[in-house]
Amino acid sequence: MSLNVLVVLLGWLFALAIFLGFIILLRYLHHRERMELIRHGFSPDIMRRLRRSRGILRAGLITCMVGIALMAGLYPIGFFLPDTFPQAPLHLGPWLLPGLIPFAVGLALIGSYYLEHSHAFDDEQKASKDVSASNRNGEGNVVPFDHRDGTRKESL
Repeated sequence: MSLNVLVVLLGWLFALAIFLGFIILLRYLHHRERMELIRHGFSPDIMRRLRRSRGILRAGLITCMVGIALMAGLYPIGFFLPDTFPQAPLHLGPWLLPGLIPFAVGLALIGSYYLEHSHAFDDEQKASKDVSASNRNGEGNVVPFDHRDGTRKESL
């Protein structure tokens, strides 16, 4: 095996190790964040749902903007058509489809964010009221909850 082939193989192996190491680091950070949320009494499922919905909005905005950019870039094609091609109104035509499709998908993602966001906000308010009511004892004091064994601590 020549030295060049060996260098290329070691380079790919090194890049793969960096990639897998990054994935392991992300999983570890996610685990630590989840354990800290539980330790401080927050529900990690609610936080994950909020993070997911923000990701849907971000993806929708990016996809929609890519569609607009593609449509703006492809629109001048309508001005360069030969005379044999039927003249389309406003120089619109099938060459705009690569921009219209991501634009429509982006609008659908943005719409789903706003539809899901209102329901998630209502559910979160109900859950926080239920949790705050169930964590109080008769005198109105907050009773700590031990997440390790699922029992309530009556005394500190």
